[in-house]
Amino acid sequence: MSKENIQRQQSAGGALEDEGHHVSKNSSHLSHIMDIVLAIFLACTYDFVIGFFDLVIKTFFREVRTRGGFNIPKKGPVVFVCAPHHNQFVDPIVVMTTAKQYSNRRISLLTAAKSYNIWYIGIPARLCGGISVERPQDLVKPYDGTIRIENFAKDNDNLTVIGEGTQFTKYATPKGIIGLTHYLGNAKVDHVESDTKLILLAPFRVNFDNPNEKERELLNGLKNGHPYVLAPHIDNTKVFKNVFHHLNKGGALGIFPEGGLHDRPNLLPLKPGVAIMALGAAAESTDPDQVVNIVPVGLNYFHAHRFRSRVVIEYGKPIAVTKKDGELYQQNPRNVVNKMLDLITLRLKELTVSCDDYDTLIAIQAARRLYFSANRDSIPLPVVIQMNRRLLSGYQKYSDQEEVRQLKEAVGAYNKKLMQLGIHDHQVESLTRSNRLLVLARFLSRLFTVLVFFCLALPGIVMFSPIFIVGDRISKSKAKKALEGSAVKIKANDVISTWKILVALGLAPILYIFWAVIATIVSKKFELFESFPTSFVFFFCYLWNVFTTYASLRIGEIGMDYYKSLTPLFYSLLLINKDILQIEDLKTTRRELAEKVTKSCEKYGPLLFDDYGEVSRLYQHEERVHSAKQNSIVSLANLENIPIFSEERHIAADDEESESETDDHDQNDSDGDLDSKTNTLQHDNLSSMRSRKKFDRKL
Repeated sequence: MSKENIQRQQSAGGALEDEGHHVSKNSSHLSHIMDIVLAIFLACTYDFVIGFFDLVIKTFFREVRTRGGFNIPKKGPVVFVCAPHHNQFVDPIVVMTTAKQYSNRRISLLTAAKSYNIWYIGIPARLCGGISVERPQDLVKPYDGTIRIENFAKDNDNLTVIGEGTQFTKYATPKGIIGLTHYLGNAKVDHVESDTKLILLAPFRVNFDNPNEKERELLNGLKNGHPYVLAPHIDNTKVFKNVFHHLNKGGALGIFPEGGLHDRPNLLPLKPGVAIMALGAAAESTDPDQVVNIVPVGLNYFHAHRFRSRVVIEYGKPIAVTKKDGELYQQNPRNVVNKMLDLITLRLKELTVSCDDYDTLIAIQAARRLYFSANRDSIPLPVVIQMNRRLLSGYQKYSDQEEVRQLKEAVGAYNKKLMQLGIHDHQVESLTRSNRLLVLARFLSRLFTVLVFFCLALPGIVMFSPIFIVGDRISKSKAKKALEGSAVKIKANDVISTWKILVALGLAPILYIFWAVIATIVSKKFELFESFPTSFVFFFCYLWNVFTTYASLRIGEIGMDYYKSLTPLFYSLLLINKDILQIEDLKTTRRELAEKVTKSCEKYGPLLFDDYGEVSRLYQHEERVHSAKQNSIVSLANLENIPIFSEERHIAADDEESESETDDHDQNDSDGDLDSKTNTLQHDNLSSMRSRKKFDRKL
């Protein structure tokens, strides 16, 4: 081959190489442009979906309040840890809408694959960047045979499962789940020894001392044998990799770490996945200064399952997970994950009212009303939550004291008396026998107002009544089914509001079309809107129906407030001597209880809270002013000064306070090792948030 040919071939090869490099560069540039376009599209769809559901949530709830929104980092990887999970699909919507409002963060929610695969849940979840995750409890299947625990007793380890007619070697897997049918209980498998014997990682959770009916069935089944179910171990390695990648790109992740829905008054044990995700992302990051912030989110509902109820969302101070924490996790994963879970649990308990039983929770709420009885209407709704937490913290620490125990019983008895009479605590002092003519005039005036508001709201009530009826029946049916399929639910109220909303979203457009068609036909029959085309008339009637039902909702809401104010007036009209004595005894009991609650708070409060004195003086001063205005005794001469008899919109509704804005700007947790963070937070928790000076400034 000649020298010229060789040079020609080399030149051609170089040209091809340059052309290939140029094509590769263009392809990379095009891919980058496509990524930007896709990101913009996903952001727009997210904002549209969240904006729509924000309107839905603000229609369903009467009041949605956010506290601590300034704690949300504006950039960088964030894991929103939300609890308690009391309201199925409503909980994530509330968190996503408020986070977007206060920080403009778009949250990718970790969603159970079971829900993700349902079209009416999966489509919005995909549009909002949801991440599907498989859960073992969603793959549970029954198998032939029965199981029991070998030597089942309170003082034994209760780890050996004996089967009869079982095939454990074929169906059971290490780290999988074994449980009793009818959702009585379950446990994790450690290893399988034979077709009829396996060993558990930890025993079934059993209440030996004071079991209820379901727990007695569990005890009997574990002792004598019971049909069983199995679920395989799920390897979510791919999910974790996707989460690590998402966080290390600076994304925001949302997770409900309790692992499922419930309506219990306390938090369920947190699953370790949330800690693994934050620590794993920090460990895999190539940035030595990487910080993954875990933001605890407390969801506090006032009657979560009821239409036009209230919710307070509180964002806590972020927990900073550093690159150093990630390295410690790689060295000792179990220990570091457990410490991180303890840390997250403590933070969530700071933001929620977590109680062991409903009786205690009701007593705590009653004690708070008694403590701040004179000026309850001046307390912002988020502060009501804070005061409940403080009172609960004090009760839990000093519940072994005899005077505290007796006070709880007395408050409980007072609450039961109110329920028997059908009145609320704030209405007790309003009951009087003086000036019955004035009481009658007030009662008739209020009754007339109620009738006027009812008539104004009647069109919307009639138009929307099919949805109210169908939604109520379907939600109760779903709650019954959910209760049968759960071992942790009490009444399954956690699914009711979701199904009310889903029914309304599905039926409302159909119902509006129906009424719009009828209105269009009527308008054509009576030759109304002759100059307008039929399509325009139909569209106008449709919008008018929407406006009518919404206006009826707001008007009816005000009318209900007036209706609630009729109760004490009615009692005052019907009082006879015997009733008067009973009411006076109730008033005396209330005042005595208020005094006892105040004394208990003054005794134990300073031991728990550094800022107790400032808060106490503030409210005691307001109470003295309020009491002076009323001369300590409520009479008809000053009914206008009593919230229940005032002409303001929030007349007699319990705990209807509005939130004042806060401009606090607490700093994030400083970096440091996990032990230091845990110890610091445990000290803060034991002292019940001594350092939260923002509470003073808010009040």
